[in-house]
Amino acid sequence: MVERWRPETHTFDLRTGEVTIILQDVEVLFGLRVDGEPVYSRYEPPPSRTWVSELTRLTHFMPGAATHIWGQSRVQISALCTYLLAEPPIDDGTPQDVIDRHTRLYLLIIFGGILFPNTSGAYVSLRYLIFLEHLDRLGDYSWGGAVLAYRYRCLCRESIGHISDVCGFFALLQILLQFDMLSHPGIVDHVTFV
Repeated sequence: MVERWRPETHTFDLRTGEVTIILQDVEVLFGLRVDGEPVYSRYEPPPSRTWVSELTRLTHFMPGAATHIWGQSRVQISALCTYLLAEPPIDDGTPQDVIDRHTRLYLLIIFGGILFPNTSGAYVSLRYLIFLEHLDRLGDYSWGGAVLAYRYRCLCRESIGHISDVCGFFALLQILLQFDMLSHPGIVDHVTFV
């Protein structure tokens, strides 16, 4: 699909003509809010703190190995998964603060593994912790707008530059590919979705 992306018009050049993904598509198909507060990822941690200290403060997860951290603001998704699998399961008697900590970790996994994956696919930005401080306000943000903007940014970087890895929310591209195949049956014999 990257070879069909036209960065100058932000459209795909498919057999059926020019097609693009709009905010309404993201909202209707995936239930992600497109209005609300903007999701802005250039936040910095409060003075005298680091992203890793913020991660520990909000989730009680402490990266054990140097390989669990990439730079100063990314953590390995598999380390989060391993930590959560070792934790006792949540039940009716689990205190709310433990549920909140686990929820933050699960959301980091969703952000880094599904909605905003980078080219490595193995790390998630800790900058999303800013939005996870107050879980009751999580629904106030335009996550659909952020997902679409990130997908467009990745497509432009992939189509213009020399980047060979793709990233972003792949479900958006899968829908377009299925639409293109259904519009012209018989052109593609089979497609394997990851």
